[in-house]
Amino acid sequence: MSDNLRLVHFGIGAFHRGHQAYYLNLLNEKLPEAERWYYTDVNLRKETRAIPEALKKQNGHYHFKRIAPDGTAQYIAISSIDRVEDASEDASIVSRIFTDDCVKAATITVTEAGYYLTESDDLDTAHPEIAHDLAVIRQGSGQPKTLYGFLALALLARQAMANGAITVATCDNLRDNGKRLEKAFRQFVDAASLSSLNTWMSDNVTFPCSMVDRITPVPPVNLPEEIKREVGVEDACPIMGEDFEQWVIENKLAAEFPPLDKVGVTFTHNVHAFEEAKIRILNGGHFLLSYVGALRGYKTYDENIRDDELNALLTEYHQREVIPTIYEHPFDLEQYRQIIVSRFSNAYIADSIERIAMDSISKFPQFILPTVRFNLERGYSPNAAVTLISHWYCFLALLIEGRFSFNYKDPYLNVAKGWMEKNDPVKAFLADPDIWQGLNQRFPLFGEQLEQQIQTTLDAYQERYP
Repeated sequence: MSDNLRLVHFGIGAFHRGHQAYYLNLLNEKLPEAERWYYTDVNLRKETRAIPEALKKQNGHYHFKRIAPDGTAQYIAISSIDRVEDASEDASIVSRIFTDDCVKAATITVTEAGYYLTESDDLDTAHPEIAHDLAVIRQGSGQPKTLYGFLALALLARQAMANGAITVATCDNLRDNGKRLEKAFRQFVDAASLSSLNTWMSDNVTFPCSMVDRITPVPPVNLPEEIKREVGVEDACPIMGEDFEQWVIENKLAAEFPPLDKVGVTFTHNVHAFEEAKIRILNGGHFLLSYVGALRGYKTYDENIRDDELNALLTEYHQREVIPTIYEHPFDLEQYRQIIVSRFSNAYIADSIERIAMDSISKFPQFILPTVRFNLERGYSPNAAVTLISHWYCFLALLIEGRFSFNYKDPYLNVAKGWMEKNDPVKAFLADPDIWQGLNQRFPLFGEQLEQQIQTTLDAYQERYP
């Protein structure tokens, strides 16, 4: 491990290694050794420890296969991570990491579900894992289970330092992600009775918003063999991703930060305009169309795009319902849409529908609900959204009823199971306050339209999934 300035990352996954670590690697190639930055990566959960263990054996180094839509590939050696630790059984490692004066910032990728937010963007303090972490922090002993518990340990360590100011940058697909993390984390700190930490944070910690973009699918099992053949190096944990990358960071930093603008990262005071376009055009379309493809038996997302009917449905959703309701244009939105469709069609990436479809209960209010709301408020019936949402409901209903087999992961699946246990599951779905946030009460005709479409869609799959 070097003595250079450092970032710490919570949540070691393919996206982090293909995005934040990739960008830092690009930067280091432009800097003399004394000015380079390195990552300390920290695993938080026992169920995700396999890759960090393999990565640690390689001193944090790995290869990234960067693939263009025409199949052209680069094999990039990534060396910007030089320390990998596992805090899933020994949380004390977090305090030791963050007392290092060289650490100036932390980045986070724990997926949308890892923030435990309610419909009002408050921390769900009733969730058993949050309640557990509050008890751990209050007692000053035990093993946290969530981001909040580990982050509390990190910032308590910083508070005890003479120069502990630090930037905490979430890189997950949540609107206003930095603001939402700060609000929820302060609620956690208050609930844990850490008033002095809350006061210290006001002067020493910032939570900038960010927008991130790159498709990094689960790598195929033969990728290590390919790396060995093409590069001549043994690598137990390589990753792959598309040749598109984007990172926009709010210019709101508490301490030194790597000059990533040298390698194409955008620092701005208006991240919202970028993330609104990305979340609603890319993530919204990506997410909703995955359930139609899943029900049709497709395995990878490029199959969706090669299906003329689904491609047309995605185009209608983008052009008639999403783009007309995005009111700030940080770039040409139609050109951006075309780039996204090209990215989705990359058969060499072969991004699995299984990966995209996960965590739908927490994603829907973030990715889809604003588009539906803005269309209803302008008096426009979002027919493509209705068709797509009906397939999402049918996917969940058929899965829960055991009529459809799919490796679906979602910590909030019990919410959907609750709908299915009611006498009228569709009405229970339409009445769910966390999903709809009162929208169906404001626009009852929309709810009726969606209810009818759901029944039509269910009927259409009766023969395939009896």
